[in-house]
Amino acid sequence: MKGAPERILDVCSTILIQGKEQPLDDELKEAFQNAYLELGGLGERVLGFCHYYFPEELHPKGFAFDTEDLNFSTENLCFVGLMSMIDPPRAAVPDAVGKCRSAGIKVRGGPYRDHGRDHS
Repeated sequence: MKGAPERILDVCSTILIQGKEQPLDDELKEAFQNAYLELGGLGERVLGFCHYYFPEELHPKGFAFDTEDLNFSTENLCFVGLMSMIDPPRAAVPDAVGKCRSAGIKVRGGPYRDHGRDHS
């Protein structure tokens, strides 16, 4: 599964480190938070990833997974990592920022509330 890193981490109880699953303790959560903040601080889009091995007795071959009305567990997953990618602003952003500035609005960047930088 992939998604917003903090949401992915919330459904995980273990983490994959050097190929081995380990309990996700407070120290590892803090390391995650530091890595996430560092990548987000670079202005990059960050995704979190996790996995889960479905028990075959509950989900036999051909099982019809329903992602609308979840018919499978989304708890106790295993966090496998973060990925970041460059996410340049859309073409219309510079014009919108200019209009905001001319209206006296301070513009803060990025989807990360703790990473906003004053662009004025």
